[in-house]
Amino acid sequence: MNDPDIIMGGESESLTSPEIYVEVAREGIEEMGRPSASLFWSAIAAGFLISFSLLLKAVLHHETADLPAGHAIESLGYAIGFILVIYCRLQLFTENTITPVLPTIANPSARNVGNLGRVWGISLLANFIGTAIMALMFAKTPMVTPETLQSMLSISQEVADLSFTESLVKGLPSGLLIAALVWMRPSSGESFLGLILLVTYVIAVGGFTHVVVGSCEIFLLAWTGQGSLGEMMLTNVLPTLIGNVIGGTVLFALIAWAQIRRELKATVSRLHDEADAGSRRM
Repeated sequence: MNDPDIIMGGESESLTSPEIYVEVAREGIEEMGRPSASLFWSAIAAGFLISFSLLLKAVLHHETADLPAGHAIESLGYAIGFILVIYCRLQLFTENTITPVLPTIANPSARNVGNLGRVWGISLLANFIGTAIMALMFAKTPMVTPETLQSMLSISQEVADLSFTESLVKGLPSGLLIAALVWMRPSSGESFLGLILLVTYVIAVGGFTHVVVGSCEIFLLAWTGQGSLGEMMLTNVLPTLIGNVIGGTVLFALIAWAQIRRELKATVSRLHDEADAGSRRM
């Protein structure tokens, strides 16, 4: 096996699991080192852009509702928000269920755990602010046509109708799949766009729940008087959040750490030291 210390530079199609862990952990360390204000505004922008997943899915829903393969076609639109967010390198909460988690698992100091909580809290809150603003724009301005808005409400109502348990269980695969997507990024090269499309398509066509996109759906229903925001947040958004975290952190990140912990703990700890040394030099 290659020495994990030599893979800090370029990407390769033959990266081993420890090498991938180092690359994702390095990204996580950089995120945990960012100022809170930077994380906040990045996550708000992510909330804005991820909302276009609901918008484009609704547009396709309106155009293909009468077709036998309508659901399969409209699900393609779900990918657009994720493509925008990921390629803009913005803060999406579900990516953070693995990225800053990997270095924290390797070195679970009070500082790292606190920093992980800071990244999670800021990214989730700011994502919600972004989706809430976009949902308000969809609901109260001529940004979308009445037909598209009706399709958005129809899609959102299907999500809101899920029970607490259904929302939680359907959130597990989404968290797992987004974590897998992050894991594949260092070795995917030019094929990463196709992987985003594939993974997010599976989430959409499978009817799985995503806490950030789902929050836009819930806010849209609330802003149009279709339900109580507090009740929907508790019965839908909260269980989806729990499911996404279990899928991304427990089912993927912890297992990823378990398979390479004997090989990599010292390397990831050194990454923390390098980051600290770089900060002191600046």
